[in-house]
Amino acid sequence: MKWLRILMAVSLTMMVSMGSALAAKPVVYLQPICTYDNSINNIHLDEADRRQLDSMIKAKLHKMASDDDLPYELREVTSVGHHSSDELLVEEDKIFLYPTVMVSASIDTANNNTMDTAYTSTVIAGLSLVFCMPEENLDIGRVGSEGNTVSLRLLGIVPMAEAETIGIPTYDSQKNVWRNLRKEPIPQEEKERKIVSMVRQMLKEDISFSNIRSNLRDDKAKLGMETYQVVNVGMTSQIAQDLFPGREAEELKFLVGYCYTAAYQKKTKRVVYPPAVGSNALTDKMVDAAYKISLDSINGRVDVAMSNPKHTIKLNISGMASDTVESGGDIYTFLHKVWLAKSPVEGEEKAELSRLSERTVKLPPGTSTDYDDKMIYSALLMGLAQELGSQES
Repeated sequence: MKWLRILMAVSLTMMVSMGSALAAKPVVYLQPICTYDNSINNIHLDEADRRQLDSMIKAKLHKMASDDDLPYELREVTSVGHHSSDELLVEEDKIFLYPTVMVSASIDTANNNTMDTAYTSTVIAGLSLVFCMPEENLDIGRVGSEGNTVSLRLLGIVPMAEAETIGIPTYDSQKNVWRNLRKEPIPQEEKERKIVSMVRQMLKEDISFSNIRSNLRDDKAKLGMETYQVVNVGMTSQIAQDLFPGREAEELKFLVGYCYTAAYQKKTKRVVYPPAVGSNALTDKMVDAAYKISLDSINGRVDVAMSNPKHTIKLNISGMASDTVESGGDIYTFLHKVWLAKSPVEGEEKAELSRLSERTVKLPPGTSTDYDDKMIYSALLMGLAQELGSQES
């Protein structure tokens, strides 16, 4: 019987060891905050802003780690662990986490609904937690060149997005005055503060890592076998084409694509690349069976390289409409509606959704009823993009 007790003891030890191995969390190395280098982001975050955001994100993740709310072991890299020209080769099995401000943009408008021009600015902030591993066939010769470039392979992104408008005026009919009337364009410094404030608010919410949990362990996911990406946002609506010409159209397309991507990845828990829509500088990078985004950090530039997505998604701003209804007594109702379509359709999804905005205000006599359509349509489309991406398939 002695041999049986020994065998049972050995078996128990093996089971405990296997259980510990299975329970072990993958190690993730937290890098300094980055910003997405593209022409869409027209709000520049200075060094003080970035350091403030960096501290906020670190505090949030360390708090989640202490509460055992992370599916990985978090390690904050030291200065020697940062990607730099002195560190040309990174270990192949390491997982890196790059907190990245993917969107820091504003849609600026001038509303002629008073005797003075009223300026507004819709600020959009998009924060993503980007998980990467070193590229398998890393070309050591080009690492460290062109701003300390390091090539990484995407494992997954945890995206967050918010939008808020600064300077919406309201009319006080009792005192016959406008409140919150901004007679000058919104300063860049105020937009920067708003971005920081919005990120702080995002970090107060619960952050779910369910969409990348398995990717941190699954070798097939690391190879990018099942990946998705919004590769085009069309604009077949004639009203949209007239209202958003040139660069404004490209900015709107990127923002719509990003909002859809954030909602779609959260809903489906799939590996979804950042949208390859907007300016030509973004879409031209999808060449030679590879896609690349460039992130800028205090330690240099980081290139996240990915094979082209296996599954592509196309969106289309298919309709816009507006109307103004006068009810008498200087009461006006402004109606705006947008339509957004998606292809291909998955399962029970609807191919096209619409969203209506109805705003009733009292305007002083002699005031123009012209209201800035761009701001309303942009906000409607970003909200509709999130709704479209959150559908049950």
